[in-house]
Amino acid sequence: MILLSNNSYRTELKVFPKNWQTSKASIKKDWFIFYRLYSSKSLETGKFKDIKLIVLKGMNHFKEWQERVTKTKKIIADEYLRLNNLESNNKKVEALDALNIYEIPPTTTFIEALRLAEKRINAAPSTKRDLRSTLHFIANAAEKLNYTNLRICEVSRKHIKNLLFYIDTTNGESIHRYNKQRSYLMMIYKELLELEAVDYNPLRDISKKKGVQKLRKVLSIESRQKINEYLRIHHYRFWLFTNIFFHSGARLTEIMKIKRKDIDLEKQTFLITIKKGNVYKEVLRPIKNIALSFWIEATADAEEEDYIFSKGLLPGRMQIESYQITKRWNLHIKKKLGIQEDFYSLKHLNLDQIAELLSLADAAAMASHSSSMITSKYYTTYESKRQMERLKLIENNF
Repeated sequence: MILLSNNSYRTELKVFPKNWQTSKASIKKDWFIFYRLYSSKSLETGKFKDIKLIVLKGMNHFKEWQERVTKTKKIIADEYLRLNNLESNNKKVEALDALNIYEIPPTTTFIEALRLAEKRINAAPSTKRDLRSTLHFIANAAEKLNYTNLRICEVSRKHIKNLLFYIDTTNGESIHRYNKQRSYLMMIYKELLELEAVDYNPLRDISKKKGVQKLRKVLSIESRQKINEYLRIHHYRFWLFTNIFFHSGARLTEIMKIKRKDIDLEKQTFLITIKKGNVYKEVLRPIKNIALSFWIEATADAEEEDYIFSKGLLPGRMQIESYQITKRWNLHIKKKLGIQEDFYSLKHLNLDQIAELLSLADAAAMASHSSSMITSKYYTTYESKRQMERLKLIENNF
């Protein structure tokens, strides 16, 4: 039962026939949506004489199954929006299929099924944004290839491969974009597979594109001095953030989520939540001696529930998204100073220096990597060079 503001209750909306979302539903019969209203008194006494049955129609003039389904969904959405003004919890109800949010039948059309599955995926805002961007490209490609009327159960590996190829050839070939869109589609199909909307995930049989893995460029000493001086004078709070990020070993999204209560200045630690596979776990990270003064200054005016870097990179209750940092970097560093290395190169530089001064294992620990192989492969740019120099010094005779 759902409580309304006038102390009455209603049931969930249902549709006759029950199988209306499948192509087996008869369109020779009249369809209707219904729910019941109950007064609070009837619930207390157990006497349901004052029950009111609400019946909604308006879809039966459509003689094609898909058209009737679409109209039924629209009526449901409109009724939920109307009821929203009466319900005591005042939750926002989006104008979408309120029943289909719980189920995605195999007969759902291809793009609609992808969009419904995407809404169910719990991920970081940046990942959700990328998922929606991928769906935008897929929807456009599906329209060009005449795949929009396909049902999700009919879509095969061939269709997905053709879609990715179309996007790649019409938007300029990019190995990175191709592999990213493949991985995001795989996430959506994993959700569809668990909902039994599909029988298998076709992305598993579509290979990643292989290319040359280029070394990431890191900032020179001269560039770092130039950036440090410029930000300290002109954008002080960004300068503070940049120094904290550089020494943290954390991801950008992890830093943006840190609250004052997550920081222990006395023990020189901060707590973050990281995702490894499908598992979230809390991890304690060290605050270097050299960075302690930055943390003290950044948290000086923060309350326990404040994010350390909120609006204006000041403490506050609103979490801002990580892309705002890269926008600042592009504007102040790339455009104004003419330095082309990206913001994330700071993390690579820090881990590379730790590997040089301590060890590769310590660099991996600083970044909470599961193994030093990940750190070596993706972060410590000059580790292989240092290894070659060490090997040159070995004096082992024949």
